[in-house]
Amino acid sequence: MNEQRDILDVTAPAADGIPPENRPVRPESRPRPGTDGVAQEQDDGSYFLNKFLEDKAEAKAAEAAAEPRGNGHEDIVEASDAEAETIKERIVEALKEIYDPEIPVNIYELGLIYDVKLREDHAAFVTMTLTTPHCPVAESMPAEVELKVNGVEGVNGAEVRLVWDPPWDMNRMSDEARLELGLL
Repeated sequence: MNEQRDILDVTAPAADGIPPENRPVRPESRPRPGTDGVAQEQDDGSYFLNKFLEDKAEAKAAEAAAEPRGNGHEDIVEASDAEAETIKERIVEALKEIYDPEIPVNIYELGLIYDVKLREDHAAFVTMTLTTPHCPVAESMPAEVELKVNGVEGVNGAEVRLVWDPPWDMNRMSDEARLELGLL
């Protein structure tokens, strides 16, 4: 007769039935740096957690030190001729044609565009944000902005940088946007 048993029905064998080489061994305690610099013994297993947290903190500090401050477009030498100003105005008008899908206001008046720069070779650099990092268009909106700016007459390429610092807030909206949303 084939007797099937559930795995939960299996009981652990008695310790005397386990060969010595297979018996569980209590791990040796790990040294833990004390406040005085002398290693202390511990047996709660927190050594690995502490080491992990220290490594994460060090990695985060190194990443922050390597991360550029600002919007990343500070080193761009902007064109200052009349033609460049006209192109920048066209870029702003093009940006005003892009609307936030959840708010019936264009992204420029909403305050999502932080900066528009035009280099001497007429390459455009746009720094923007979104209302929240969890915005449903977080992946598609920067690409849409780049396509729109690339389509502006006189623009020779576009780069869009999405930033979260400073974070967007309602104070960035123009009076037109506030009026449209009934906030004025």
